[in-house]
Amino acid sequence: MVSYMLHARNRNKWLSNKKVLKTLKHLLPKEFIKKHVRVLQRTLDEKSPLEFNEESDKQLIYILKYLIKWFRLNFKFKSNGLRVLGYLPKNKPPDQYYPNNATKLENINDFIRVIKKFAHNRDTGAQIFTAILRSLGFEARLVFSLPLLAVNDVSLKQPKLDFHKLDINKDNDLLYPYYWTELINPLDTNEVIVIETECFHNEDHRLIRLKRIFNDTIDEHNLNRFYTDLFYPISNQFNQMSMHYVIGLSNDNLILPISSRYMPDISYRWFNKLDLRTDYGRSTLLFQSLIRIFNGNRHYDHLTDLELSTLRKVAMINYKIPHNITAMKRNPNVVTISTLRYNESIDVKTTKAIKKILLDTKKESVYFKNNIVVGKSVNQWKFLGRSVIPEEIERPIKTTKALTPRTIEGKRIFNLNIQNNQPELNETRLYSFAQTCSYICDEVKSDNGNLILPRNKYGNIEIYRPCMIPRNCVWLKLSNLEAFLSSYNKSNIEMVHYVPVVVGFNFSTKPGQCIPVKQGVLILKDEENRVKKIWLNEKMKASHLEFKAKRQHEASMWRIFIRKLRIKRRLEKQYG
Repeated sequence: MVSYMLHARNRNKWLSNKKVLKTLKHLLPKEFIKKHVRVLQRTLDEKSPLEFNEESDKQLIYILKYLIKWFRLNFKFKSNGLRVLGYLPKNKPPDQYYPNNATKLENINDFIRVIKKFAHNRDTGAQIFTAILRSLGFEARLVFSLPLLAVNDVSLKQPKLDFHKLDINKDNDLLYPYYWTELINPLDTNEVIVIETECFHNEDHRLIRLKRIFNDTIDEHNLNRFYTDLFYPISNQFNQMSMHYVIGLSNDNLILPISSRYMPDISYRWFNKLDLRTDYGRSTLLFQSLIRIFNGNRHYDHLTDLELSTLRKVAMINYKIPHNITAMKRNPNVVTISTLRYNESIDVKTTKAIKKILLDTKKESVYFKNNIVVGKSVNQWKFLGRSVIPEEIERPIKTTKALTPRTIEGKRIFNLNIQNNQPELNETRLYSFAQTCSYICDEVKSDNGNLILPRNKYGNIEIYRPCMIPRNCVWLKLSNLEAFLSSYNKSNIEMVHYVPVVVGFNFSTKPGQCIPVKQGVLILKDEENRVKKIWLNEKMKASHLEFKAKRQHEASMWRIFIRKLRIKRRLEKQYG
């Protein structure tokens, strides 16, 4: 995804270069520019949008159709473009599966040379056609369908190339384009004209008019005014292409996410929150982040904001509802109550259902996944450094039996509750993020003027985030500090008060047992300097003892060495 977007952004920058636009304008028939293009430009300059008539619209469409035919007649295909149909089979040479016969375009001068020859592959052809429209003063976007592959299915393999056929058909076996053009209608900025010059044999499919901006409601009856499925690849025996993300690159190199105009079933990309537990959510987050990075500090204009709002409306109406449980569980857009995960909940009282369907002989309400609330137990929130608000303890969003104990003691209690006919005690309460707050730390208590550090029944304290450190305390993570303080307290009257800190648990060492993972100790803030001095002294003592033991080991090894040398000398003297 990163590579493709960088490539498209760099190539689109070339399409707005003054040298490129000047070169392309000289290639066009002068009579055509004089009779039609300049007349339309004068109309645009002299009249206001309200004064444009049907004649102006016909003239614009005539210019576009003429350019498409002229381009198809003159541009020659000499090489192959992108061909991403699957993953490279293991231990196979790439040159037998991916074509690499195109003239390399490493800089703007190489691109201008290709324009002068007017011959390359079909991807470069679509880019040059976009530049032609820009050279005539139109606002034309380069549209790129990123040829990505599904990350959860690597079984799809790239077919081996038949170089003889490939040399003859020049990518005509690819039924759908990777690049095409969107023209913002200069007579009506609420309309976008989608142009494809090479793939589609039907002339009506090469120029499609769609609404760009619409402020009213979009429903199934008027969806075809904003959406076209001609570019969406249908998997069959003749086609292995796929579509995942579509971007539009404007004249000033701004990137727009326009997948909704060409793809169905992507409502989840416009939700207020993405489900990062799924591949869909993670890839969408990456896609949106890249667009923000590449666009930088530049912002969309008012009309583009309205266009994105329209695309969101299209996405939120253009989806299919599965009618079996397996498909419903995999669907990233919609969900029913019966297909929710153990920790998911939907407030059916306040959430409006999209539709009621028959799901495996059972009638159920369908909801957008945007309405799902994910719950966690008290301990799960504790690992994230959050506490359940005390007032919300008795109001969990859901209780579940899915969280079974992992330790022998926990399993014993679990089984006893079942034997005593109290299975409700095994249920775990789940709370939403809205029911939590920043972790409520334990307080340092005072007993007759003596400060007592907080600790649990096992004599330690659990700290998983910096915000969990109690007030007026310090968490020191010095090596072997707990052992040093324990040794110090045994040999000194004035003891140091400390609590070992648990940062996690290890369940893999012994099956059925939970071994705490400790790191450092918790002490009072006033004793920080004293404890550091104790640690430094103990560290120096330990280092001295280690050095002494090392020297003793070296001396003993030297004695062994001398003894063996004497034995060797005696053997040589006696036996030669």
